[in-house]
Amino acid sequence: GKEHTTGIMSDGSLWAWGYNSYCQLGDGTHTNQSSAIQIGNAKDWVTIANGDYHSLALKSNGTLWAWGNDTEFQLGNGSNKNKGVPEKIGTDNNWADIACGSSHSIGIKTDGTLWAWGDNSQGQLGDGSNKASTFPIQIGNDSDWFFISSNKQSNIAIKSNGSLWGWGNNSDAQLGVGTPSNIPSPTQIGKDTNWLTAACGATHSLAIKKDGTLWAW
Repeated sequence: GKEHTTGIMSDGSLWAWGYNSYCQLGDGTHTNQSSAIQIGNAKDWVTIANGDYHSLALKSNGTLWAWGNDTEFQLGNGSNKNKGVPEKIGTDNNWADIACGSSHSIGIKTDGTLWAWGDNSQGQLGDGSNKASTFPIQIGNDSDWFFISSNKQSNIAIKSNGSLWGWGNNSDAQLGVGTPSNIPSPTQIGKDTNWLTAACGATHSLAIKKDGTLWAW
């Protein structure tokens, strides 16, 4: 995250350390930690993502959990109150991938649909508006999303056909569409369909194609 770190051990246990003023470590306190501490006793965690001051995680049963800062509804529980320990979000058990921006969250379900919630001031949720969402909302009707990366107020995603997509804040041309204007809904980046993985920085992006070449903008 911005000033905290989380990790999952091979036994499925969850650990966290660093800055904790917003309860982003998930141990129920506001106490900073200089070394890793275990969060709860569960050993079925499989995926973790951090925003500036919030965290998301998935369990092996496909459920979504969130904790930390919620001032922009980035936890997705309908509230804007910080949560000190991991809280289950909704009842769905088909989450496959997650990513966090500064104050927004993105997820992909096992059916390939794309979902987003939290801050939307730069169009980072991808629903074509600037209105925040207190709960996960489906973005578009496509069901072929398989990878997502977020940072600050931007997102980069890849579909199952290998095409690359971006949306949100584009003030430094970090979305790679040839213009510095913000993009409020997923827009394809170029025409190539051989992208393998990608990553968002605060104001730049990187991606790797299936041939192993590295690209940046």
